[in-house]
Amino acid sequence: MREYKDASERRKARRKKKAARKGNVALLIIVLVVLAGALYIMFGSAPGNGGGAETQGTEEPDEAGVQEKPKPPAGSDGPDVAGDPGADDEDQGEDIEGQGGADPLWYYNIDRAERYEAFAARMPGLSHEDAVWMVEADLDREPYENVNEVPDPNSLTLLVNKHFYLPESFSPADLVGIGNSMMRKEAADAMLSMIDEAAAEGHKLWVQSGFRSFSTQVSLYSQYSARDGSEVADTYSARAGHSEHQSGMAADFNTITDAFGDTPEGRWASENAWRYGFIERYTAENTDVTLYKREPWHFRYIGRVATIEMHSLGFSSYEEYWVKYVKYSPPQGG
Repeated sequence: MREYKDASERRKARRKKKAARKGNVALLIIVLVVLAGALYIMFGSAPGNGGGAETQGTEEPDEAGVQEKPKPPAGSDGPDVAGDPGADDEDQGEDIEGQGGADPLWYYNIDRAERYEAFAARMPGLSHEDAVWMVEADLDREPYENVNEVPDPNSLTLLVNKHFYLPESFSPADLVGIGNSMMRKEAADAMLSMIDEAAAEGHKLWVQSGFRSFSTQVSLYSQYSARDGSEVADTYSARAGHSEHQSGMAADFNTITDAFGDTPEGRWASENAWRYGFIERYTAENTDVTLYKREPWHFRYIGRVATIEMHSLGFSSYEEYWVKYVKYSPPQGG
């Protein structure tokens, strides 16, 4: 029994010594690791020593030794002008001022750079941003010259004005009756909802004029130009093919006079049309863009998605919205 006890005590003693040695080895390893880390921090990332801390993750320079410029955002036809390191200081300042120092002009098209510059030179005080979108809407051209055919006459967000026209043969396939006139079905349904809501609030609205064919517009414009001359007629009547009424998405309310805008019905329509997908198309604020005098009775359907966007972003003309959100698309998250 005594020998077993002695042997047992010897085994315990050996285990203690072994454990002590293991502890010493572990402590030594920890000390070495700490020391190695300190040496790496002091010398490992120094230039010329092969350290990757400063170069890891950087882009390789091109053959000329200059880092490649980032590509423009998706949907852009042009470069990031304001952020172009090759642009001179004056141009950069102008772009940043026009954009509020935020996103690039996603609707900038390098192919029209000379037109932007020429138009801005003709219009002192015009910002770079405004020059770009106005040229993209062809507002630098004379009315009814170098006109463009509307690419998709059935689009709810098409642009029809003195620079964009509908084909003579176009007539919407989904016209439905509304009052004594017709509109495209989606526009007519939205109009009826708007009229019903106005009535619920004590305002009587009705559609005086909706869809007009190309031939009807020929006749109307001929009468007006014969009476007042084409220069005056162009301020209140569209030439055939250039009328929104041919799209089936425009409507004239009640009495077609300037006084309508000052009536309770006119004010209600102006304030609430956007809730139903309509915009007051020709206002006093956008006369310089549309080249039509104010028409408080004329409303155009573009759909609720577009009108909510226009209303929330504060656009005063459909031309500007069309360039920035229909012809081009802003960068995602922009």
